Amino acid sequence: MKVLKSTFVIHSVITAMAIAFTAPIAASDSTTSRIESEPFRGGISVYDSSIYAPLFTTKEMAAIFNDASLIRYWLIYERELAKAEATHNVIPQAAADVINKIARPENINIEELRKATLKVGRPVDGLVKQIRKLDPLAKQYLHFGSTTQDVMDTATVLQCVEAIHLIDRQLKIVMEQIADLAEKYAAEPMIARSNGQDAIPTTYGMYLASYMAELNRNRTRLLQALDRVSVGQFGSAVGTMSSIGPKGLEVRKTLMKNLGLKEADMTWNASRDNYAEVVQILGLINGTIGRIAADLNLWSRTADNSVSEGEGGASSTMPQKRNPRAAEFMGGLAAMSRIRVTGAMEMLEQTEVRQGAPWISEWSTIPEMFMITSTALNRTSNMFAKLIIRPETMRARFNDSQHFVMAEAVQQFLTSKIGLGEAHTLLVKAIKTAPLGTPFEDVLRGTPEIRKLMTDADIEETLNPTNYLGLAPTIVKNAVTKVRSDLQKQTF
Repeated sequence: MKVLKSTFVIHSVITAMAIAFTAPIAASDSTTSRIESEPFRGGISVYDSSIYAPLFTTKEMAAIFNDASLIRYWLIYERELAKAEATHNVIPQAAADVINKIARPENINIEELRKATLKVGRPVDGLVKQIRKLDPLAKQYLHFGSTTQDVMDTATVLQCVEAIHLIDRQLKIVMEQIADLAEKYAAEPMIARSNGQDAIPTTYGMYLASYMAELNRNRTRLLQALDRVSVGQFGSAVGTMSSIGPKGLEVRKTLMKNLGLKEADMTWNASRDNYAEVVQILGLINGTIGRIAADLNLWSRTADNSVSEGEGGASSTMPQKRNPRAAEFMGGLAAMSRIRVTGAMEMLEQTEVRQGAPWISEWSTIPEMFMITSTALNRTSNMFAKLIIRPETMRARFNDSQHFVMAEAVQQFLTSKIGLGEAHTLLVKAIKTAPLGTPFEDVLRGTPEIRKLMTDADIEETLNPTNYLGLAPTIVKNAVTKVRSDLQKQTF
């Protein structure tokens, strides 16, 4: 895409403003007086806080949604609109040339724009007025036939497209990491738990492949949503193109082509479903990451300790603690994403042609959701890169239940001798009548009816978790093969 492939330049005036608002507060003898005299220093949100921002942001995603990027995209729209209109003789070519020259970020005074936005509640009016002051032709033709929502919606689309590309790159990294681990541990026995209780053997590769396949489906959804969200907005005040004249559709076609976007099948002032869909898919990605975090938190407990993070957070008071910080933040970001998923539904609360209130909510919901997701994927990738996996500890966990976790394996062995119903009844009775605390192996050896059907070698073999993994290694292998194939085939 022409616009998306261009070099993004953060102009000095914008950078200066950003530094001013995010720089740490200078040292002072009086903290109270400093805060009172400089109430807007530092960030209030975790996304721009001098203290918290590194925990909740990535530089790449911040560069897509910061003020500099917004201004750049608004002005790209205005320049491309003028070019398209000149192409179809709606405005003079000379006007388009002037607009192309002066509608640049370095010509925007941030303080003036801030004041105008505070007054109007929208930034485009103040933006356009600043550029119009620079040349008579710009004053006459800049923003011709367009409206504020055209500019802002199309800029948001361009940001979403760029941000989805970034999320996809991050997703692929995480999925490839998981695929490698799933393949490595495809046949490594691990207890499967349902409702928090030991069930039967599975493999660590099965857990990993489950995460991987889920992320793969979410990536497919994201690619499909990209096609629907890559639609620019141009329709004048209410979508009828009444202010541009009979060549409106021609101008729109050229404008969207130059922006690298698709034409709308219908002007979408009040239709926010494409944005909402993207936010909800990002929520699904965070949901998967939250599940990974929850499992990691459980497995890294002292009582389990089969898997843990390579880097942990220290405690301020307990020297022995190694807190699972990655899992903690992955889970926290997943919780934050669920709030934004709810916000996506609020974005749909439009009426008639346009309603300002839900539109305003998008200015927060969309960039924050992308920021959350990018940060979560970054955390996840770093976590998998340093993950500590202890196969010997995974196998030791089978001893925790005194091998009762292998009861189904024994039942299936007995089923081959006496049928499922009788085998189940026999085992239930044997377990129920054995003294409390009796290991499962002793239960089997001490039950005459079972001893008639199982030798010592049978008991030893049946209680070995590696002999009751079913088709787990094959299932994992097939899943990894599919994901790797999809990663090669499904590209932008």
